[in-house]
Amino acid sequence: MRLDKVPRTDYVTEEHGPVYNFLYSYKTNFITLMGTNLLFIVFNIPMMLVAFAYVLIFLPMINPVFVPENFVEYTKTLGIIGNTVMQNDVGSDAAYQLYYLIVIFSVMFLMGTTLICFGPFHAGFSQVYRNLYRETGLFYFSDFKEGMKNNLKQSLGAMFISLIVTALTLTGIGFYGASGSRLGTAVSVFFIVIFCVFIMVQNMVWQMIVSVDLPLKKIYRNAILFVLLKFGPCLGLIGVSFLLLVLIPFLLLFAATFVAYAVVIFFYLTFVLSFIQYMNAYATGVFIKQYIGSPNEYTDDDPADDIGEAEDDEMNEDEPVENEDGKEEEDTKTDK
Repeated sequence: MRLDKVPRTDYVTEEHGPVYNFLYSYKTNFITLMGTNLLFIVFNIPMMLVAFAYVLIFLPMINPVFVPENFVEYTKTLGIIGNTVMQNDVGSDAAYQLYYLIVIFSVMFLMGTTLICFGPFHAGFSQVYRNLYRETGLFYFSDFKEGMKNNLKQSLGAMFISLIVTALTLTGIGFYGASGSRLGTAVSVFFIVIFCVFIMVQNMVWQMIVSVDLPLKKIYRNAILFVLLKFGPCLGLIGVSFLLLVLIPFLLLFAATFVAYAVVIFFYLTFVLSFIQYMNAYATGVFIKQYIGSPNEYTDDDPADDIGEAEDDEMNEDEPVENEDGKEEEDTKTDK
């Protein structure tokens, strides 16, 4: 973990693609990100309870199989109970164990994708991620505190928006999926797409809150445009998130060995959450630089506050500005 500021001039940008640069940045800051992963879990313990409530409410709504009693009967029909598929199979207890593992995976997915987290704390973590991928050096706890303090209102707003939209989309998936009609299935699929899109939008919003001086409404608008313009890469990011947060841990735990349990616990506590969040933060930083502009151009009054207007700003950025006394001075802009 770096404790001193390192000037930007001390860094040399490598001429590689974004995937290589991200992995290199992650490797460079591995210890810092491991600590961030653990702190994220500790600081979000209250929100973890909220995530558990969401899963226990909405998972059975999406599919009645996920009512615990129904799940036990379902595992019996599949033959999971009473054979050697699970090495520690002891009847119904094994089915309940599998059920609550699915619940835990769902909780970690909601938190790892930052759909459910405490806004001010995550604004602090987002500022840490921002300083890491910008390579401007890092005072960890002072930068974390600065991110919380400077973005308190917007981070709280983003947190409540995420909680509401997540609840509405999950309700839509469950309600229309249970209708049994073709139209209901189509609407349910539509809500699934909206849910996936919102995952990426919300991850971008957290990073944009600490990176640009824009109202929350414009931040969400630009984040939606980012997803539409970069839908392919965003789909890949969602796929990686699902793979790391749900599929790999599930496959490990299905082995039902103590070594697998230890690996999954270590995986969640030290690696996967910060990896997913830093990956999304890094991608958002690339999108911001491409469509809005480089640092020192992120302001509410800047004509580049909306995507597509950055080019006009670039054409005028070197033009002198006259002050009230008629003297020319350079146009300066603030940066978060």
